[in-house]
Amino acid sequence: RTLLADHPDFVAVGEGADRRDAVEAIAREKPDLVFLDVQMAEMNGLDVARALEARAGASGPSPAVIFVTAYDRYALSAFEVHALDYLLKPFDEERFAGALDRVRAHHATSETRDAHTRLLAVLRDLSRGDTVEETRSRGTTLRVADLEVDIRARRVTRAGAPVALRPKEFELLVALLKRAGDVITRRELLHEVWGYGDDVISRTIDTHVAELRRKLGHAAGVPGHIATVARTGYRLEI
Repeated sequence: RTLLADHPDFVAVGEGADRRDAVEAIAREKPDLVFLDVQMAEMNGLDVARALEARAGASGPSPAVIFVTAYDRYALSAFEVHALDYLLKPFDEERFAGALDRVRAHHATSETRDAHTRLLAVLRDLSRGDTVEETRSRGTTLRVADLEVDIRARRVTRAGAPVALRPKEFELLVALLKRAGDVITRRELLHEVWGYGDDVISRTIDTHVAELRRKLGHAAGVPGHIATVARTGYRLEI
C-alpha cells in the first residue's frame, strides 16, 4: 500500500489475509491486477492463480498477477500460471516501479488490441454497405472456416459446437483469427497476447498452440488448422 501510494494510476480496491479472503475480494471487486503471496494459508498463491484462470472466460478475463515471495524456487511455477511479474523479497522501490511499468504496458496492449479488433469489424461491415447503427448493434464476431468467435461474450464454437478455452488460449486464438492466413511470429504473439517485451523468450506459445489444436480438432491442411512455420511462428489456415 505504501509503495502504491506513489503511483496515482493504481488504486488498491481490496485486501485478503488468506486464500478465502483473496478469492472473495477478487470475485467482488474484479480488479485488473492482483498481488499474490506464494505462501498462503490453506492454498498457496499459485493455486489461487490457477483457480482465477479456470473461473475466467464467461466472467471476463482473469486479472494480471504479480507474485510476491521470499523464495526464488517458485519463479518458474509462477510464469507457468502466466504471472505478469515476480517480485522477490526484499525488493526496492525501483524494482516495484518496474513491475508496475509491465502492468501498464500489458494493459495498453490489451486496450489497443481490442480497439483494433472493433475498428476492423466496423470497416468490414461498412464495406458491405451496413450502416453505422447496424454495425454498432452487432457483436464483434470473427469467423474462419467452421470457427466462430464472439469476442464480447468470449464464446468459441466449431461447426456450431461450443469449445471451452482457457483465457490465454482464447486470446491466442483471437490473435490468430484476426490475421488468418498470415504468418505471425512468436515474438509478436508474446507481445500481443502476454504483453511481454522483445527481450523475453518463452515456449509458452508452443504449449498453448498444441492445446488449441487438440481442443479445436482440425487436421493438418484443413482450414482452421494452426500450422507451424519453421523458425518463425504460426499461421491459421484459411
